[in-house]
Amino acid sequence: MRIHHGGWHAAFLFTWFVSVSAVAQQGVAVAATDAADRASTGGGDIDTVVVTGRDERSYTVDSSAAATRLPLSLRDTPQSLTVVTRERLDDQNLHTVRDVLDHTPGVYSYQYDTERVLFTARGFTIDNLMYDGVPATTNSNTGSVEDALDLAFYERIEIVRGATGLTTGAGSPAASVNLVRKHADSRHAAVDFAFTQASWNDSRLDADVAVPLTNDGRIRARVVGAYQNRESYQDVYSNEKKVFYGVVDADLTERARLSVGYDYQNSMPQGNTWGSFPLYFSDGTPTNWPTSVTTAADWSFWNRRYETAFADLNYKFDGDWVLRSTLSWNRYTQSSQLFYVYGFPDADSGVVAVDPDNGYGGYAYADRAKVIQRSLDVYASGPFSLFGREHELVVGYNGSRVANNSVKASPLEAIDGGVLPWPVDMFHWNGTYPEPTFGEYTTSNDLTTTQNGLYLATRISILDPLKLVAGARYATWKIDSFSVYDTLNDSRYDYEQTIPYAGLVYDVMQQFSLFTSYTEIFKPQNARDINGHYLDPIDGKSYEVGIKGEHFGGKLNTALTLFRTLQDNVAAPIYNDDGSPAEFPDGSAKNRAIDGTVSRGFELELAGELTQGWNASLGWTHYLIDDADGHAVRTFVPRTLVRLYTTWNPRGALKRLTLGGGVDWQSDSSTQVGSPDGGATLHQGDVTLLGLMVRWQFTPQWSLQLNGENLLDKKYYVLDEYDNTYYGAPISGSASLRFRF
Repeated sequence: MRIHHGGWHAAFLFTWFVSVSAVAQQGVAVAATDAADRASTGGGDIDTVVVTGRDERSYTVDSSAAATRLPLSLRDTPQSLTVVTRERLDDQNLHTVRDVLDHTPGVYSYQYDTERVLFTARGFTIDNLMYDGVPATTNSNTGSVEDALDLAFYERIEIVRGATGLTTGAGSPAASVNLVRKHADSRHAAVDFAFTQASWNDSRLDADVAVPLTNDGRIRARVVGAYQNRESYQDVYSNEKKVFYGVVDADLTERARLSVGYDYQNSMPQGNTWGSFPLYFSDGTPTNWPTSVTTAADWSFWNRRYETAFADLNYKFDGDWVLRSTLSWNRYTQSSQLFYVYGFPDADSGVVAVDPDNGYGGYAYADRAKVIQRSLDVYASGPFSLFGREHELVVGYNGSRVANNSVKASPLEAIDGGVLPWPVDMFHWNGTYPEPTFGEYTTSNDLTTTQNGLYLATRISILDPLKLVAGARYATWKIDSFSVYDTLNDSRYDYEQTIPYAGLVYDVMQQFSLFTSYTEIFKPQNARDINGHYLDPIDGKSYEVGIKGEHFGGKLNTALTLFRTLQDNVAAPIYNDDGSPAEFPDGSAKNRAIDGTVSRGFELELAGELTQGWNASLGWTHYLIDDADGHAVRTFVPRTLVRLYTTWNPRGALKRLTLGGGVDWQSDSSTQVGSPDGGATLHQGDVTLLGLMVRWQFTPQWSLQLNGENLLDKKYYVLDEYDNTYYGAPISGSASLRFRF
């Protein structure tokens, strides 16, 4: 497979990959005998049906079911997979989904404003989210996974790149993000408290308490909470966040386990932005603002609250078969008052004058929204014998119903074009701006989406070294929609599709496996053809081939993946003979379905323990993405990413010390932005971000950890496709005092 025009070749990468793995193995051969540590961190056999962990101080896991619902080792999973463990989260002081994905190989984030963040993988938007393997709704404001979710509740994060229709149903062929919850696994009391003080008046308190509720430990509880109050490198902004999670795990019998839990997160930002800041003055010269620039008003807010309740029942049959059923309820609510500045300030005065004819000036908007999802997931998994060999099978069903309702309001003071009547002074901006009076709220969205899926996956042992992983999902997707933003306010969709999955894994040598896989996913769309019929859903396909390694008894995992990811049935406009877009009488566009974008590249990854006390995670990814005509698209996303992080805990006199550090590097990128001349291309050079960590363990219970980010104080842009350009965070630091017992 050719990856880069005249550049990278699979043979070179394969040789490099095997050589590095071999050198690492020789250098730390003393650790290879310690294979007995491959026990689960779970509280019993039943917990292992979702994911099996190594131990809490590791950068890798023994197995994951995120790709196929089969509990496979990373080496036996025929797809590109990254696992971020709790140890890694604590080492890097990562608290949100965005914190994790910004350090994940092959994943890039960008933002429309302080509260709307999107993620991409292989050039496509990541819109597949799961909790313990159960699909969940994503951010209705962005269509991507929710960036602000706090990670205090979770043991690890699993990211499967490529199409994941077998497990998630509808979505894009970018990746899926699976959040694996903490559980009350300990039969003894355990506490974990941490206080963190960081740059920009960022204070955070974490508490994690586990206790047995019965003398024999058969019923256990765990409570997790966090409180954070912070400001930002961006002026005016502040955010108060409260999170809580409680779970009870009960061994009803030796075979049955019941888990019941609830979590809550309330995020209350103030002085948040809506959109970005002007990049040019009215005379065409660049503004070159400081990184603290903002266009937020001090009365703006964007409150978001998340709630989840779930009940999970596991039953283990004879022969290692397990039946698991999960009921879950999710509610998301938001309320906002937003302010946005559009136009180009005067180079001498810094004023954006009110100009309704060109739409220049300040805008305001308010809304309230509620999204409720109800889900059921039931599956059985276990081994079976056929033709004298042992195989594995999982068969199940999941379904969900999502109701999304929102209302909006506009300011009464708005003049023609919706512009507010007061000018904006960017040179003296401190958030002070007249707060408008908002009018009556009216319905903006009323959507009900229903998904159902029957899925089956199996792992067949064809030969001792050769395994076939195959499966399929029969999926249905229905929506009743009212949206003021759709050309047709009322829309109804009803689709059904069978989604295949196939992969081969062939063991070569003791440590390596060759693999190849084909997966699909689909995503409904509201574009219509020349006859007025809605186009079929967008099809996503992923082809992968590569080699994976498992070293030192599973303590270190390596992978090299070559991929080709496609989107077909993408809507393209139809044009009249005079070159104008063809439209229906209601003004909506006529479209045709074409084979869409094609992404191809490689992903190289290493994660785990190199030797006792030395953990590392390395990701090097590169891709190209073109549209149906062969033109490069989404150029604002860097084509090459390098993610490196490592920690070292020496032995002997310095055994209480842990040193860590990492580098995140991205290649150059560009996007089209607005300017007084009608438009310009903004180029962002390559970016190198350096982070360091040091931890001192005073006693087995007490530790102090220092973290620093962007220590080179690199000033750089975060680009997007809609001219919402931002500055990345400058140099920052944090100190965390932790007590564990």
